[in-house]
Amino acid sequence: GLNMTTDIDLAMNASQSENKPVAIIFDQASCVYCDMLKNDVLSNSDVQKQLNENYVVLLTDINENPKFADKYKVYGTPTVIFIEPSGKIIHEIPGYVESGEFLKELKEI
Repeated sequence: GLNMTTDIDLAMNASQSENKPVAIIFDQASCVYCDMLKNDVLSNSDVQKQLNENYVVLLTDINENPKFADKYKVYGTPTVIFIEPSGKIIHEIPGYVESGEFLKELKEI
């Protein structure tokens, strides 16, 4: 399965201590494409392997954490933002993409 947390502080601390970037998955309730991302893409074993090996994965709801979403200028969901331990944004996948495309994007980071 995918190692994922919803605890922002925990993810940021783990990123620093493990020296791994964070993959932040921004979603919200009643978001069909967010559900598709979780059910079709994040459940894919190749996607899980890539994320588990190379990232700290954080799932966060933009309505529960609006300031955090604002910080990365995320207003639509799903959006996946990849940040270095320093907090610098290194990649962004706006909107829903299928697993094949998601994996391709991961390889380009």
